[in-house]
Amino acid sequence: MKQSLVRMFASLSVALCLGAGMLQAQGSTGKIEGRVRDQDGAPVANAQISLVGMAFSALSDARGYWFMNNVPAGTVTVHAAFIGYRAVNVSGVKVLAGQTLTQDVTLERTAVILEVLNITSTSPLVPRDAVTTKQRIDGDMTDALPVDRVENALSFQPGVTADATGRVLSIRGGRPDENVTYIDGVPVQPGNRGSATGILLSIGGNEVTVATNSLQEADVTTGASSAEFAGGQAGVISIATRAGSTQRFTGNLGYESDGMFGASSTGFTRLQAALGGPLMRGLTFYVSGALEGQKSPPFGIGAANFPNFAPAGIDTVVAVPSAVGSPTSDTTFVPVRQYAQVRGSCDEFANSVNPGIASNYGVACQGVRSIWQPN
Repeated sequence: MKQSLVRMFASLSVALCLGAGMLQAQGSTGKIEGRVRDQDGAPVANAQISLVGMAFSALSDARGYWFMNNVPAGTVTVHAAFIGYRAVNVSGVKVLAGQTLTQDVTLERTAVILEVLNITSTSPLVPRDAVTTKQRIDGDMTDALPVDRVENALSFQPGVTADATGRVLSIRGGRPDENVTYIDGVPVQPGNRGSATGILLSIGGNEVTVATNSLQEADVTTGASSAEFAGGQAGVISIATRAGSTQRFTGNLGYESDGMFGASSTGFTRLQAALGGPLMRGLTFYVSGALEGQKSPPFGIGAANFPNFAPAGIDTVVAVPSAVGSPTSDTTFVPVRQYAQVRGSCDEFANSVNPGIASNYGVACQGVRSIWQPN
């Protein structure tokens, strides 16, 4: 008897709990359904329907029909989207507990605008058609290097060495005049013992240099070269200059000087500039150049302690006979020059009784600087 009462009580408890859960579900959630059509009334299949800010979503079927069950009662926003149609948000949709709400959506056709996918191409480490040993540098890499000349950048490559000036290159231990140099396909250094004194010298001895701001690409062939470069016994240097852009104007401007170091300066100044861009009908231009000057060759620290003098005019002229003791001999007039101090400090002779020497003949001392060719 007692067992029967216990079973009956447990059954009633389960029934009451299930009923309460069903009543709660029916009393707090509802259903949304509808159809997705275009502006002509045709159904849109596989449209994505979702509730903004909630984890409810659905796909329309071939008839454009969609539905969502167990949506919490309240006001929601229905979002509908499909490729080729303008997305639509329907706000203020009120879901009633235990009820089914019908909400149709109309999508409007629109052009699909996709963002441009930008891809940067990278050069391969070893080109697949490379048949000889070749070192290659580009202008972007040269711009990031602390160099002023193309020769300085090329001297960093394996198999290439430079002399003390950094301007004469030797490839594979060969003589500098055994290299052959091309600029945009034009030979500017003959090679084959052509008596060239630098890597960018023409046959006539006129210097043809390429500024770093006009370098597009340069490569050095340190291995065996083809027959067209027969003059390059030690190696081949090929330089390509930049071309103007067909889309926009570009340019650069650079200035270097060691004047900020005062008396320790050699008077070095370098100005380089470039400008390029479109002209007309697909034509482009690119112009670049560099101006460089230096007042003094470089000297070490303490060079001002060793004065250097240079001619600063004629002090007097002395008549000297060509033959001593002969009254009929010709007379030679020998000028006696004045010498001014150009390197060091002018204070060393400021107390001289000779006013010219005390004033250094109006010449300013240059500290560690010295003129290039003192007489």
